Amino acid sequence: MRTFAIVNRKGGVGKTTTAVNLAYVLATSCHLRVLLVDVDGQANATQILLPRGEYAGLGALLRGYAICYEELTVHTDVDGLDVLPASEDLWALDLEARESCRYSALMQMRDAVEEDGTYDVMIVDCPPNLSAACVSAILASDAIIIPVLSDACSATGVADLVEQIDSLRYIHPDIRVAGVLVNQWHRSPVVEDAAAYLREDGRVPVYDTVIRRTDKVPESSWARMAVQAWSPFCSAARDYRAWAAELLEKEGIRYGQA
Repeated sequence: MRTFAIVNRKGGVGKTTTAVNLAYVLATSCHLRVLLVDVDGQANATQILLPRGEYAGLGALLRGYAICYEELTVHTDVDGLDVLPASEDLWALDLEARESCRYSALMQMRDAVEEDGTYDVMIVDCPPNLSAACVSAILASDAIIIPVLSDACSATGVADLVEQIDSLRYIHPDIRVAGVLVNQWHRSPVVEDAAAYLREDGRVPVYDTVIRRTDKVPESSWARMAVQAWSPFCSAARDYRAWAAELLEKEGIRYGQA
């Protein structure tokens, strides 16, 4: 099993959209068994993929109220895609003192999921900060995916984020950045310069595929659907499918095998 954390300290760069659509494509087009873990207290991925309702969610696991991930996992209406939902109490975790327990909880869950062989891929949607929950998610992951926009703040902020991820190597020596994904791309000198800057910087790999800007993405969020389901032939939906194929190839993951 492979675990990917979708991480960026900056909000509004498309972390949740990336996580949801990657999970959807891997389950539907690639026929992989996928668990999406929602670590963001805003619970947007949970709201998109699951019916309205209250869920015990990840907070129960991180606090030790639940010891089995199966107690918290919820099936979606997409075959092969399950969600471990977020819960509002995730916001309160940073105010509590039991950080060492929280850091290990997701790692222990990840080990249990891999041992059970239930899923091929686990995708973790992280909050827009390096909170305790986010650090826990990074430490539980094999690799980090960083979605960015094509503005100067997003582009230059990648280096700082990579340094902070590197600072966790004393706990997780093998953690790595799988790649940077450029979101909301459109033909413009400024946008193209930002993408070129990221590629020329060379500190982390940048995916060849970019996700083009389209109104279908915000429309899909209002509809509480992945853009793959809302408008499967729009540019962004096609881009997410192309990027998923690129990701699997670069990670050496065969369809149906992880």
